[in-house]
Amino acid sequence: MKVIIVTDIFGLCETTDKMASFIAQHTDSVKIVDPYQGVRCEFSSEKAAYEQFIKDCGHDDYLSLVRESVLKDKPDVLIGFSAGANAAWRISELVAFDCKSILCFYPSQIRNHVDIEPKVPTAVIFPKKEASFDVLTMNTALLNRINVTTQIMPYKHGFMNCLSDAYDKQGETMGFEYILNRIRKI
Repeated sequence: MKVIIVTDIFGLCETTDKMASFIAQHTDSVKIVDPYQGVRCEFSSEKAAYEQFIKDCGHDDYLSLVRESVLKDKPDVLIGFSAGANAAWRISELVAFDCKSILCFYPSQIRNHVDIEPKVPTAVIFPKKEASFDVLTMNTALLNRINVTTQIMPYKHGFMNCLSDAYDKQGETMGFEYILNRIRKI
C-alpha cells in the first residue's frame, strides 16, 4: 500500500518525520508532499509560516504539486493536514485519480470548495472550531454526500502538529489511531 502525506504550512518538520515513520510501519511506501518541495524551513510563528506558504506556494500551486504527485505516484491513501487537506479535498473530485481513501484533517479552505463531489472515499476530520466558518454547519452540509464521511474532533485546528499553537498530544494520538484504523480497512 502506498501513502502520500500532504503537509500543512510548516512543511517538513519533526511532525512529518514522526507521521511518516508511524505510517511506514503499516504500509509499503510513504511519500511526503510539502509546499517547499523538500526544503526544511524554520518559522518564528504560525503567522510567519502562513505568510511564507502564501509567498512561496499558495493554495492553487500547492494543489498543482499534489495533483502532479498523485497522478505520478498513484497512492492508495492520501492524507492531508490543513493546507494539505485543502488540496486533498480538491483532488478528491479527480476522475483519473484511482485512490482508495483520502483523509483531510482540518481543511479550513473547504468553505470555498463546498461544491466538490469526491469520486474517492473521503474523510473530513474537523477541529472543534474554525475561525473562518461554523464547523457544525459545514459538517451538516457534507453529511449526506456520497463518498464523504465527517468527524469533529474535540481539539483545535492544528492539533496534530507540534509546531502549531493548537498542538495537543492527546489529539495527535487520536489522529494517529484514526489514520491507522482507516489504513487497516483498505
